[in-house]
Formats: sequence, C-alpha cells, structure tokens
Amino acid sequence: MQKQSEGERGFSPFQLQPIEQTLQTFQWFSKMRAEQPVYHDPASNLWHVFRYEDVNQVVTDYSHFSSESIPGFSENSFLNGTVVAKDPPDHRKLRNLVNQAFTPRAVNHLSDSVTAIAQQFLDNVRSAGKMDVVSDIAFPFPAKVIAALLGVPDEDWDIFRRWASGERAEEPRKPGEVVQGRTMEEHMYTFFVHLLEERRKSPREDLISSLSVAEIDGERLSERELVSFCILLLAAGQETTKNLIANAVYLFTEYPDVAERLRLQPELMPKAIEEILRFLPPVWFTIRRTTSEVELGGQTLPANAIVMAWNSSANRDPEQFPNPDHFDIEREPNRHLTFGHGIHFCIGAPLARLEAKIVLPMLLDQLKDIKRVPDFPINVRAGIVYVIQSLPITFL
Repeated sequence: MQKQSEGERGFSPFQLQPIEQTLQTFQWFSKMRAEQPVYHDPASNLWHVFRYEDVNQVVTDYSHFSSESIPGFSENSFLNGTVVAKDPPDHRKLRNLVNQAFTPRAVNHLSDSVTAIAQQFLDNVRSAGKMDVVSDIAFPFPAKVIAALLGVPDEDWDIFRRWASGERAEEPRKPGEVVQGRTMEEHMYTFFVHLLEERRKSPREDLISSLSVAEIDGERLSERELVSFCILLLAAGQETTKNLIANAVYLFTEYPDVAERLRLQPELMPKAIEEILRFLPPVWFTIRRTTSEVELGGQTLPANAIVMAWNSSANRDPEQFPNPDHFDIEREPNRHLTFGHGIHFCIGAPLARLEAKIVLPMLLDQLKDIKRVPDFPINVRAGIVYVIQSLPITFL
C-alpha cells in the first residue's frame, strides 16, 4: 500500500492552521472513503478508519476496540481512571455515576439557570456591537454552567475559568496553601477534595453535595473516583459546547440565509444543532486499541493496534447521508457519530445540546445582522476536538 505523507493527506493533527486548510480535509476524507477506507500509516503506525459503518463498529464494539491502555490518551493523568478510559465491567459503575448528572431529565432541570447565564454573557457584549464569539460567549458560557452545576463558589470562578481554558492557575485554594510547582491537575485535585469535604459538612443543592455521599450498588465511590469525575465534567462538559457554539456562529456567518431562517423559526433550532454537529463537528475522531486481531473494512488489524476512527469523515459518508456536503438544517434522519455511539456515547452530549438550544436562539434574536470581521484570519486547532481559536463578529 502506498505511503502517504501528512501533506498528501491534507491534514496535520493538532497543528494550528487556517480554517480553509482544515476544511479541505473533507476532500481527503472523501478520497479515503472511496479508495482506502481502513488505512495503515506506517510512519505513525496508526490505523485510520473513514466510512460510517466501520467507524460505528469501532466506537460501539468495545470487546474488540478498547478504550483502556491507549498510549498518550487513556494513560494521560487527566483521563486515567475515568469513565472515558474504562471498559466493562469497571465502566458500568462509573457510567452509573455519570448518569446521575447527565441524564436528559437531570439536565433539563438546569434550563432556567442556563438561560440566566446565557443572558448574562449576551448582556456583556450587546452594547458594544462586536465581540469575539470564542472568548466572550463560547468559552465562558459553558464553563459557568458547569461551575453552577457542580456548585463551585462564586469566589472561585476565576480560578475555575482558568482551569477550563487550560491555563495554569497558581492561586492557592486556601490562605497559606503551598501550590508552586504543581501541575494543573494537582491543583484541581486539591480544590475538589476540599470542596467535597465542605459539602459533606454543609450540603447544598448542587452536584458536589450529591457526589459527596454518592453510592453505586451500595458501594461508596473512592475519593479519586469522585474527584476524577469532577475534573472530567469540567473538561467534557464545557469543551464540546464551546466548540459547538463557535462552529454554529461560524456557519451562521457562512450561511446568513440559514441564520435568518432560524431567527424567524427558532423551532427549527434542535434539528439545526444536529446538522451543525454533523457538518462541522466539535469532535473529529475517536481513539481505540484493538484487543485482538480483528477484521475491519477488508483489512486485518493486529492486536494492540491504535485506531483513529474519524467520526468527522463518517458524518460525510454519502452511504449514510444523501448529499452530505450540503448544510441542511432540516436533515432527517441525521444519525451522526459526533458524540459516538454505544456505551461510550459522549457524557456531555445532553448538556451540550441543552446549552446550544438555549443560547443560539437568544444570540440570533438579540444580535442582528451578525457578520464576521472582514480579513480576520480564522485559525483552527483540529485534533480530537476542533477548536476555532478566535471568531470576531459585528452586529446591530
């Protein structure tokens, strides 16, 4: 099989690049789906999977495609031991904990507070007639929602915001606490340990209080399991929504007729959100490790092979989505794989959908004539997640 370089593939994972260059990756996906749907890259020793049917198999069949012990992924200190990096039977206990926070019913109870938080950030920018969608709305809005969900005190919002953005935060949790030289994960761990202790003494109506006494099948969760879950919520609960909102506004400025239609018919927004998730997904691929030799798409993958399942390519597979390169906000059915499938379906999906369903109609209704700032380069860092770095717009 002919070796392909990164340049020939047209995609450099994790590299900062203009959005036009990144979007050309969809052309590479089309070529690979047709010619090499399951492709082994000798340079990286990675297996790339492009067709919908094969990607769905990878993300669903945990018996052959494991989420555990993936070098540089599940062994990373942030993900290690979390539900994201566990297979059954360990996965079940942690997923039951996740379900307490992220069931659609539990998430829908947040509607009023999510609306109030969205309005707060819109009020901050309306009079200016301009904003950076990423820094002014897309990032702080879901981070604030997660902080409210967990019950993070208002006085700790700034440090929480910095963690959510990936910045180092050297402020002590308590006066006199020595924190210099520690990793961000260590800071976060200490913070949540203290918060759990406080809520055990003085419970409130928040998720931290519920977690502090949580049991699964009569078994108390360990401190590490609880704290790792809080840290995962911070990342999974805000990163997906941040990128979804930024991608939505980018597409609204690319397709102003669609934006106007949604402003006049906000009842179409739920379907539009699913099309945004399919057309320009905030998550581009999923990583798995084969547990044994397995057949996939006409290829034989060896045991312990690292597999990149490109859900962003699966979402444009014409076998599943007629006219896949057309942005159709009434597309139905729309069984995209942006949030995965099966037991590892994205834990933050219900919250991301709720937040987008609330903030996007508010944004279109309150900010008229949205336009991108001309000649401003839109740069993207596309890896597992697809991150627009800055998106300045003007409005009336």
